[in-house]
Amino acid sequence: MSTVRENLMTGSRGLARRLRQVHVVMTVAVAFVLLVAGAGAALNLRSPKYVGAVIVVSLAGAVFLALPKKYNFFLYAAGFTMPYFVEFILVQRDRAILAVTGTILVIGILAIVGAATGTMTRSTLTLVPGVSVSVLILIMAWMLSLVNTTDRTLTLISLLQEVEMLFIFLVLVNAMKDREHAIIFLRGLFLGFAIQCVIYVIQNAIGLSFDIVGNTQYTGATDLEAGRIGSQRGTFANAPATAALYFSLMTLALTGLYLSRERLPIRLMPLVGMMMGLGCLVLSAKRAPMSGFALALVVMVALLPRHAPGALPRLLPVVVSLALAFLVCLPVFVLRANANHEAALEERTNLTRVAWNMYDAHPLVGVGLGTYDSVKRDYLPPDWSGWLYTVHTRYLLILAETGAVGFVALLLLYLMVLREAYRGIRSIAPEFRALQVSLVAGLVAIYWEQLWDIFNSRQQAYLFWFTAALAVALPRALPPVQAREGA
Repeated sequence: MSTVRENLMTGSRGLARRLRQVHVVMTVAVAFVLLVAGAGAALNLRSPKYVGAVIVVSLAGAVFLALPKKYNFFLYAAGFTMPYFVEFILVQRDRAILAVTGTILVIGILAIVGAATGTMTRSTLTLVPGVSVSVLILIMAWMLSLVNTTDRTLTLISLLQEVEMLFIFLVLVNAMKDREHAIIFLRGLFLGFAIQCVIYVIQNAIGLSFDIVGNTQYTGATDLEAGRIGSQRGTFANAPATAALYFSLMTLALTGLYLSRERLPIRLMPLVGMMMGLGCLVLSAKRAPMSGFALALVVMVALLPRHAPGALPRLLPVVVSLALAFLVCLPVFVLRANANHEAALEERTNLTRVAWNMYDAHPLVGVGLGTYDSVKRDYLPPDWSGWLYTVHTRYLLILAETGAVGFVALLLLYLMVLREAYRGIRSIAPEFRALQVSLVAGLVAIYWEQLWDIFNSRQQAYLFWFTAALAVALPRALPPVQAREGA
């Protein structure tokens, strides 16, 4: 027996030595490949931005290897990086883009690290059937539009974006599995928000929008005397309404955090954050996000007495803080309020005529997902005149592109997400119900925004799915005391 034991020990030591040799060889091979790739990038890439990106990625890789808690770092980064949009374009066709974004890269690494470290396992995986099945139904319904599409590439790129959003949703829901991880994500989210507010104020002061890779767009600063509004884009690299919706959602979440009986240690004072967020929202001077924020506040006031009555006495500081921020930015709001809203409404109403023509021609499965811009001139009314652009409502856009089948599937998804969020009010710990109510109100604000906005960009989709993930994950991460004790 002793001889057998010695042979086994000798064999295990030999295997360990071979494994160490394999690790060394693999490390050297990876380092060599990265060195060659970096040298090739430095020599062949024409723009210094891309060379800088290679250097930043290399430094990030070195930092990653040195991190003791890699999973927590990427969970924090997933929340932090969301508003700082960057993408590496793989395929671009018209306005449709197949790209790897910074957000999907961070969340993808988070999923890999979680699986490798055992933090995210198959036994604990939550698929949220109500939402996941609805997304799959949506994708299958939108695939039917391939029957009429004039450009399969455009349609397939748009479908892949929905698959990406489901992946992001499921990773975030499973990543925030307990209180500790939910707090880590929220800390990153609100730190990114605080920095974004500072950046946005700077952009408004200089009249120049810029993103984190150096792309700029000069729109000019808001000039009260000249009656000119210069809406900035933040670092979203998208239309100004995206940044405005972001500030609206973050302000609502901070309101919910303040009204909660127990304060989560997010390292940002909720009242201060609320004032910053509302100030930036008013500076954006975008009508739909501002009216959506007001609607969301009404939803909160309607739900709080029933689900979180203890939050009502704390409403006064919220009202005072928001009022102060609003008064500081009141001149911008007045300037926007005095704009010609009737002309803007007529212009957008005129655009709907093209969309209705598309629906009349293909009522069942539409003209093809993602193809609206490429075919819109084929559906102009005979008496058409005026500005021609994509119809400014997400719902009518989907109805035109995917028909009644795709439109019903979209409504089903939105109802299921709202249902999951609303059910979370009862399943979350009572001391955090005000926070959950604010997320429900945030979803209402997003649905309202889609009445007035195209809402077909990846940045806007991130805002929706991050909000949905929080609304589903927090009741699981912050359950009542009895549930925690039972677990």
